[in-house]
Amino acid sequence: MDALRFESVRYHYPGDGRPALDDVDLSVEAGQFVLLVGGSGSGKSTLLRAAAGLVPHFHGGRLEGRVTAEGMDTRDHDPRQIARVAGLVFQDPERQLVMRRARREVAFGLENLGYPAAEIAARAEEAMMVTGASRLAERPVERLSGGEQQRIAIASILAMGHRLLLLDEPTSQLDPVAAEELLGLIVRINRDRGVTVVLAEHRTGRLFAEADRVIQLEAGAVIVDGPPAVAAAAMARRSRWLLPPVAQAFAAAGRSPLPLSVREARRLVPHPAPPAVGTTVRAEPAVAIEHGHKMLGEVSALRDATAGFAAGRVTAMVGENGAGKTTLALALCGLLDLDRGRVRRPERAGYVSQNPAHYLLHETVADEVAYGLRNLSVAAAEETRRVAAELRRFDLDELAGRHPRDLSSGERQRLAIATVTVMRPDLLVLDEPTRGVDGRRKHELAGLTRELADDGAGVVVVTHDMDFAADVADEVTTLAAGRVLTDRGPRSVLATSQFFVSQVGLALGVASVAEASRMLEAVDTDPVNA
Repeated sequence: MDALRFESVRYHYPGDGRPALDDVDLSVEAGQFVLLVGGSGSGKSTLLRAAAGLVPHFHGGRLEGRVTAEGMDTRDHDPRQIARVAGLVFQDPERQLVMRRARREVAFGLENLGYPAAEIAARAEEAMMVTGASRLAERPVERLSGGEQQRIAIASILAMGHRLLLLDEPTSQLDPVAAEELLGLIVRINRDRGVTVVLAEHRTGRLFAEADRVIQLEAGAVIVDGPPAVAAAAMARRSRWLLPPVAQAFAAAGRSPLPLSVREARRLVPHPAPPAVGTTVRAEPAVAIEHGHKMLGEVSALRDATAGFAAGRVTAMVGENGAGKTTLALALCGLLDLDRGRVRRPERAGYVSQNPAHYLLHETVADEVAYGLRNLSVAAAEETRRVAAELRRFDLDELAGRHPRDLSSGERQRLAIATVTVMRPDLLVLDEPTRGVDGRRKHELAGLTRELADDGAGVVVVTHDMDFAADVADEVTTLAAGRVLTDRGPRSVLATSQFFVSQVGLALGVASVAEASRMLEAVDTDPVNA
């Protein structure tokens, strides 16, 4: 029996004339590892929600065709019943955390399924251990970082021991080390325990080669479905940005075959010769935190943190989950007071949080973007001009009249940034801006970020996406356990660091895909002898 089957499935969200899923036919064998890829709004999350029965039982709308999960027809079984055989982890962990303490959250699903108390305790503890969340057990979930909440959400699903695991961007809020550990865990669960995994992800570098199948969705339809190498060859021609960064670099340089992992890239280019690195001009910081200390409950979120951020520069702020990045970012923007220390900031600072839902206050996309300008008493004609320009800038102009909560995750993320950039801040802090954003939009966002810096703003990008950081950053600030380890280090850190390193950095010794493709154009590869 197939673990998951879609038969001629077409689905429309309420009030939407375009199908979110369009004539989808696919079957997933028990024990397979399937990677779903596609642009923001292509239907990946909808497909997973349909597999879990949330479409249409929770979201409403019109579903045609048939979906079966572990033999259960979603037309005849509600999400509560399907939750006994299939577990879904959302890309936004806040949407599925309901208990106050992390330990209770992990136990909650088991309690609802009626497991004995002793078994609940044992399974919850094991799930927290394998996801690296044991130290979070007694913490209030609202005080966890986004990545820590993600670990708890995944632990709560793993504890229930489902045979079908559905994951919607599980690494979107995890630091590189934690993401590596989590993906390794998911692969082991699939390989060793035979659990079927269907996983949607934009950051495909660690997963593409591990999958049994790669499925690409576009406008709700399946347009590519095959083994990784076959799928990569098809995507290289029409949607290169969906490939792992090393494959993108080879495709951009016109090289073949395409490596799907760091190991394959190293075999194809065993002795790369990186281009010469230019000198970095260190501008005087326009924004600075000096000897900052901050306690959040019993946690030392910042410990004697000192860092500077220059106008006209993009600084990537990196560090493990819980390192203090968001706390420092909030302090820079005046949204959080320090216990001790000092912050020197510009007149107007803008902060875009890692959860775009925090910005959704109005009935239309256009009103969301206009709201900040109205608070600044901008004249009506100027407001109209700037709102229209910002909607075009973020490719949201055709969505101006839509309700923000009807947008895809990536569209909501772009909208959240637009609500802040329209006010032209001197300092702009983007906290995990690539969360839920596909590779093409990341490239556009990198260009926009550079444009904002070129206009004179100091831009700070808080991110776990090392490949995006490598594309956009001039400088790098690293944090660990509330301390600043590197203040305004060179962007070459992203090619040489042991932990905070891009995929092409690991493979080829240069930070970004663009640098790697230029290098590949200048060196010989010998795939026959590789």
